[in-house]
Amino acid sequence: MAHPDGRLGEARELFAAFSWRRCVDLLADGEPLDGDALVLLGEAAYLIGLDERATTAFGRAHGVFLDAGDVRAAARCAMQAAFVLENTGEGVRSRAWAARAARLVEEHDLGGALAGWVLGHRAHLLLAEQRPAEALATARDGERLGLAARDGDGVVLARLTIGFALLTGGERAEGIGVFDEVMLAVSSDETSPAVVGLSYCLSVAACMAVRDVVRARSWTEALDRWCADRPDLVPYRGACLVHRAQISALGGNWAGALAEAAAALPLLRGTAAGQAAYQLGEVYRLMGRDAEAEDAYRRANALGVRPEPGLSRLRTAQGRPEVAERTLRRLCAEPRPPEDRAELLAAAVDAALALADVGSARVAADELRRIAEGLPSPLLCGLADQAEGAVLLAENRYDLSLDVLRRAGQRWGELGLPHPGAQVRVLVGRCLQALGDHDSADLEFEAARECFEGLGAAPDIARMDAGLNPAPVGRSPGGLTPREIDVVRLVAAGHTNRAIAGRLYLSEKTVARHLANVYAKLDVPSRAAATAYAYDHGLL
Repeated sequence: MAHPDGRLGEARELFAAFSWRRCVDLLADGEPLDGDALVLLGEAAYLIGLDERATTAFGRAHGVFLDAGDVRAAARCAMQAAFVLENTGEGVRSRAWAARAARLVEEHDLGGALAGWVLGHRAHLLLAEQRPAEALATARDGERLGLAARDGDGVVLARLTIGFALLTGGERAEGIGVFDEVMLAVSSDETSPAVVGLSYCLSVAACMAVRDVVRARSWTEALDRWCADRPDLVPYRGACLVHRAQISALGGNWAGALAEAAAALPLLRGTAAGQAAYQLGEVYRLMGRDAEAEDAYRRANALGVRPEPGLSRLRTAQGRPEVAERTLRRLCAEPRPPEDRAELLAAAVDAALALADVGSARVAADELRRIAEGLPSPLLCGLADQAEGAVLLAENRYDLSLDVLRRAGQRWGELGLPHPGAQVRVLVGRCLQALGDHDSADLEFEAARECFEGLGAAPDIARMDAGLNPAPVGRSPGGLTPREIDVVRLVAAGHTNRAIAGRLYLSEKTVARHLANVYAKLDVPSRAAATAYAYDHGLL
């Protein structure tokens, strides 16, 4: 049965019901479309990821409206084409369409929401030209026009530029507050769906720039819920996927992070693609896939993104901390945002400690602490605590180190960052060993190992297995640790792994690992042989 309002009426109902794919199919099938239908086609096509089709539809609608003398509608179509092209990295074409819209607004004195859009776009270009003060003033003018016209899209687009201009000027708290307003608007249906993806992408980029992981994750979860009711929507294009990969990696979903970064890479160009490649390198590094990490870091560098501090961390993990130290010292001498400098300093602490250069590690950790105390970022405070705790441990100040490391562990737990949390537990275990509390140390090592295994953090597991974190050896026959001696004694008494686990408050997996270490150190093949060794060497 035909729709009473014809094909356009049916298409509008589909659009309102979030059935954007069916809307596109319906409009694409049949007689030529008028201007209103072309606009609807463009909006629906953009929402399902058909960007070039959307641009074509807006361009055709622009021409139809101009021929009909409706310059206001024509100008809006030009701005919509500019919006789509800007979001797909087509800067030259985007600016051409925006200039066409601006001419119509000026020549016909259109004013209102359209004038606000033009000012918002102009502010965006000023910010790209590193003129933040002018960009801020222009965007504020665009925001006022949008508010007066009750144009939610125009207001949000202006505020995105306002937020970044404030961040550029060092007004972090005020800038992030603006992005909160943006995300509240888009997740509360105060804007059209078309601005959702861009708003999310830029707002989360701002959060990550100031290392506000909690806010970035919160808005990501809110938008995921919003998108769940709109299954046709393709809001995460390119750069958005890179930010999601960062959040996934921090949260321990490394497989998801790899998939998101890999999906983003072919959709992006230039430095945006470089950021995707760098994120791939970061996850590969954490997983111990060094060759793939190297390739990803090199690709990031070729695309204009300096692969640091990831590449230097890789060099330290590969046993080449002197290479990392040279690179990081040079980078720390260059001007850069304090958040970026803080992450370089954290890597520098690790490289210096790997070189047994405790003095340099102390200098880097102290500077990192000063930066963290001046910025409202729990993540940077966690980095500072972890670095400080590691240096105190190297200085043999175990009690102080333990206090600072426990604070770092609490921060990582509150932020939901499992990998650094497990790394801190290893450091805590080393402190407890040095203080003679081997039982508690083993519990920390066990918890850390289980986390590393769950994440797939092969390098961290290898460092533990190589003996960088267990208790000092050499104080007993065969170089067994106190815990391994406990295990051998219970084996000799005839206990099963499960019984040993119960007596020592360990997991069966940990008991099996201790027993494997015993076999390797004593060069024996079985429980019976380990028992005989224990009797022969006075371990019972």
